Amino acid sequence: MTPPQPQERRVLAISAHSDDIEFTSGGSLAAVPPHRPPPVVKASSLANEAGWIPVDKQTLQTRFENVYAIGDVTAIILKNGLPLPKAGAFAHAEAEAVAARIAAQIDGRAPQAEFDGVGYCWIEAGGGSAGFASGQFYAEPNPVVGQPRSGRLWHWGKVMFETYWMGEGFRRSVARSGLNMGAKLFGIPASL
Repeated sequence: MTPPQPQERRVLAISAHSDDIEFTSGGSLAAVPPHRPPPVVKASSLANEAGWIPVDKQTLQTRFENVYAIGDVTAIILKNGLPLPKAGAFAHAEAEAVAARIAAQIDGRAPQAEFDGVGYCWIEAGGGSAGFASGQFYAEPNPVVGQPRSGRLWHWGKVMFETYWMGEGFRRSVARSGLNMGAKLFGIPASL
């Protein structure tokens, strides 16, 4: 039995004011929905006129002393004028920096931890293959992002990453160890 062959699809229109995408039949589409701040954040005194929370890009402190913001609600503008992408890898690293800063303050030490702008992600390619991209988003004048070729090895890294985030107990510990060893082996500035 021969699997059905995909038909070509063409995007005809994408509405900037709604979630509507009009396209012909067949094929695939990769799209990112518009990012919008949550209403509770947009209405807060932390938010700027666009509804995002401006923070110091290294400390993640807001304009209010000892108040931090991390993740998708933040407004971090890079040197090239573009915003830092909204991604879980950034939120994770931001959370570690803020947690370390708060712990230092509680211990009576001067906070030293900073978010360094390093981010990474896996890109699923299908057929048991994936790619991996990592980069320094605070590099100037533009972020420096490299992307190795895709392959099965990167797919298994992606599987271990998912196991780490969604697993428990021994499986999670093994995935964490494997990912940290792989990061060191391949020179990827990431740790869990």
